[in-house]
Amino acid sequence: MKCLIDADVLVYELAFSGQFVDKETKKLVVRGFEFVAELLDQRIKEIVEECWAESCTLYLTNDKKLQRMLERRAKTLGESVEPYVPNFREAIAVSKPYKGTRVQEKPFHRDNVRAYMLEHYDCIVANGMEADDLLAIHQTDSTIICTRDKDLRMVGGMQFGWTCGDQPQFGPMKVEGVGSIELVNREKIKGYGPKFFYSQLITGDKVDNIPGLPRGGAVMAYDMLADLETEEEMLEAVKAKYEEKLGEGWDAYLLEQGRLLWMVRELDDEGKPVMWEIG
Repeated sequence: MKCLIDADVLVYELAFSGQFVDKETKKLVVRGFEFVAELLDQRIKEIVEECWAESCTLYLTNDKKLQRMLERRAKTLGESVEPYVPNFREAIAVSKPYKGTRVQEKPFHRDNVRAYMLEHYDCIVANGMEADDLLAIHQTDSTIICTRDKDLRMVGGMQFGWTCGDQPQFGPMKVEGVGSIELVNREKIKGYGPKFFYSQLITGDKVDNIPGLPRGGAVMAYDMLADLETEEEMLEAVKAKYEEKLGEGWDAYLLEQGRLLWMVRELDDEGKPVMWEIG
């Protein structure tokens, strides 16, 4: 078994561990990077052991700063690196800017952690898409996706999420069939497999600024989908609800939402993501 690790999540988790606010002075205190590197090595070791795996690969999402890092590294090694390509979702999102409301604080050691990963681990950088997409594309019968990101729970195969703060461990478990969803406090949906994806078409994803169905919500998604047994039934139910709520143009809006939410499973002959289709 090989661990496919969502390094985007690890970067922030471990980089934030390298700083704290002093209770007396209220000033930010940054620890030495050796402290962070040791914690990172230990975390990756724990993930691999928990999954009974023999090896791991780390996946990072490219950005302009990481691209410059890759170019400097390639120049030193006498190698080449492909040009930076933005995440395809940025062009697809016409209703609202993709991740347009996300203001994520950058911890001091963020880029130090990424540089350390590139130097000390087998790393793959996702260009033109997200690390999540490559994790889904590379998932096989002999791999296990390791992430704290709920969006990847829609992907079939072995899955694992490590404990982080008040977030409990997920798995290791195998996601198969149509999956399952549960309604939590009548406010949000937790789940996995295709059923979780179809529920997101109703609820959207506030974290990524994906609106979903107007006036849709967790209760509606659960009532519509919980008892359905096939993907065909779920798709038809979602299509009917979109048409009922939106009228003309519902299909174009549904296609936008689906392509934003869907974790890409394959690339075409040119290496570009194969998009979700309504069917």
